[in-house]
Amino acid sequence: MHGTIHILVVAAICSILLRIQGFHSISICFLLALLYLLYRNKENYVLLVCSSITLVVFYANPIYFEDPPLQPSTQILDGQITSIPRYNGNKISFEIKTPRKQTFQVNYHAKTSEELDDLKTLKIGTYCSLNGIYKELSIPRNFYSFDYKEHLATRNIFFQFTPTSFEKTNCMELSQNPFRLLQRYRQKGIQYIKDNFPEASQGIMIALLFGDRHEMNDQVLQAYQSLGIVHLLAVSGLHVGLVSGTIYFLLLRIGFTKEKTIELLLILLPIYAILAGGAPSVVRASAMSMVVILCIRARMKLNPLDGISFVCLILLLINPSYLLHLGFQLSFLVSYTLLVSATTILQRYTSWILQLLAVTILAQIVSFPLIIYHFYEISFWSIPLNLIYIPFVTLFTLPFAFVTFVCHILFPQPISDIILVIYDFIIATAHNGLEKIMALPYSSFLFGQPPLYIVALYYVAIGGIFYSWEKFNSTTSLLKSSSLFIIVLLLHWHLPYLTSEGEVTMLDVGQGESILIELPRRKAVYLIDTGGIVQTGFKPEFMKREREFDVGRDVVVPYLKAKGVRKIDKLILSHGHYDHIGGAEALIDVISVETILYGIGSVEGIYEKQLLEKFREIGTKIIFVKQGDYWRTGNSEFFILSPFGKEQSLNNRSIVLYTEFGGLKWLFPGDLEVEGERRLLENYPQLDVDVLKVGHHGSFTSTTEDLLEQVNPKIALISLGKNNLYGHPHKDVIERLNERNIKVFRTDQNGAIRYKFKQGTGYFETMIKEKVR
Repeated sequence: MHGTIHILVVAAICSILLRIQGFHSISICFLLALLYLLYRNKENYVLLVCSSITLVVFYANPIYFEDPPLQPSTQILDGQITSIPRYNGNKISFEIKTPRKQTFQVNYHAKTSEELDDLKTLKIGTYCSLNGIYKELSIPRNFYSFDYKEHLATRNIFFQFTPTSFEKTNCMELSQNPFRLLQRYRQKGIQYIKDNFPEASQGIMIALLFGDRHEMNDQVLQAYQSLGIVHLLAVSGLHVGLVSGTIYFLLLRIGFTKEKTIELLLILLPIYAILAGGAPSVVRASAMSMVVILCIRARMKLNPLDGISFVCLILLLINPSYLLHLGFQLSFLVSYTLLVSATTILQRYTSWILQLLAVTILAQIVSFPLIIYHFYEISFWSIPLNLIYIPFVTLFTLPFAFVTFVCHILFPQPISDIILVIYDFIIATAHNGLEKIMALPYSSFLFGQPPLYIVALYYVAIGGIFYSWEKFNSTTSLLKSSSLFIIVLLLHWHLPYLTSEGEVTMLDVGQGESILIELPRRKAVYLIDTGGIVQTGFKPEFMKREREFDVGRDVVVPYLKAKGVRKIDKLILSHGHYDHIGGAEALIDVISVETILYGIGSVEGIYEKQLLEKFREIGTKIIFVKQGDYWRTGNSEFFILSPFGKEQSLNNRSIVLYTEFGGLKWLFPGDLEVEGERRLLENYPQLDVDVLKVGHHGSFTSTTEDLLEQVNPKIALISLGKNNLYGHPHKDVIERLNERNIKVFRTDQNGAIRYKFKQGTGYFETMIKEKVR
């Protein structure tokens, strides 16, 4: 079995994927890879038997057969806090594990600043008894959005709990086991940095020392992610190597024998893994180090590939869901690549700069498909930035983070403050540089989320590059082997322009509206409104969150990026109310907007004026449209039926758009109300549609009997927030729709609604319900 344990890892991954998703492009690729590897080792009967056993064991892992628990019928939650409490404004979040070993996500909103201050002293391991309500975890409401429910399910959390009230008297201290004590030390360390270190450097210090990125500035973290160097913030082999190497050297210097030092390292490495957050990358690195140390202690030769494969198998056996974690995927994928390819490739280069460049290119290439699948875009600055920031983090940021932290605890203020000021200045300068680079034109390239078969093709092409790089010491052969990767890259880039399928998507933006129209072969992309959360009432200072939810930034832009939308041909802002245009600002400098269509009439609102001026400054063309305007794209025509220019109310000044595609006639009336509908019917008495976007979110002031009688829709789309404060949709509107047997799709119940069409036929599908034809 020497040197072949990695084949068992392939078998395990293949088994898990087949169990989770059945026969899919990725699982089929792993199955083919397994068959190929077994064929090459067909005379190794022990390997064949072990691979078969691995397939069966991982496919039949009991964790797959455990049904999710039923929602508790009580209103009481007793248990220990098992995660560091997070505070965002007046919201407090943490996990509680009950004596029956069930874990629940707890979310509570403090009612006063005094209550919030009192609850900020909560610690891991504290036992609490709370009264409240159990709820199911929220499911994703838009296509491509993060699945929070599935994410928590991988950690065996299936319900959330909302306390009706929360006081420190509800909690008490118990004796803590060593694991909980270590977690408390981690919590204290994070809090110490937050209390004593400058804002510019505290985020990266917490990330590097304790594996927690929550305290990093959003813009800085976005820069790390967009520029392809976010892996430098992950606690991994670099950190473990630095810590274990430093401890090994110090213990030898103070007189410990090598044997005792090794034994102490075997104890200290798991402790460090817990203090560093226990992420897959640090667990892998710590476990791998322990395996190597044990082999040295036992005087056994260890094939590095076998060592990391053994660690991977153990982790997947403990929790097969690790395979779905991006951190796990990247950590092991890059490690395997460097072990398999780097040794051969690095021997060809004598300069450390060329060796660093080779390792960087290897890591960037092999992680590219995963990065592009999860984040939709890539920066070609990543390779030069890695060449700069890998030495910077390795030689300065990481070691001096440890030094600065320890010095601040041990030494008096003048000395520790000088070290801290120097460290903070250098970190702030480095981060400012990243933000400036991110602001440069073409700092990142948006590809969109690739289909899984494209991901598979990427890795086939990458395999060819690595094979050529290892076998042939020739630039020409390397360029030839890269041609397939470039072809796949170009195919991915042009994929939207090659498909003959078009889409209309009503995004779930809460109590607002945003509709994306994509014509076949990406002939045009039109976005009708962008949603926007209307803030109601005065919010006290203690309730203000560090990062408020923004519909444009957090819903619309991610969806556009996932779809690979690099340019919006027309942004149609139906009217000036914030719930329709509030998210538009998030598009600036992120997604190119060629033209904005706005209803004719005076622009009165301050936000409207500022928004249009910002778009005008970046070169977006602003066109004020009125009844009678139209344009044609391919086989589709778009007609503006309103406004006329003399409307008294903003709702009745809404742009009303009529069009035909996908075998259906569509009407998008914005927030048109009774008066506007009456005028519309008078001017277009023959108006007839198949799909009606219900006006004003289903308010009783819209969608009158007369409108439904004349336009006679078969399908109605309603965009509104779940449990909204306005009572939308009004029961009379729903009754009118039901009386006419009109099929109703509504975002509060169905989430995002999408119509996919090809030529003259198509079908509707919703994010929450099953496909409906």
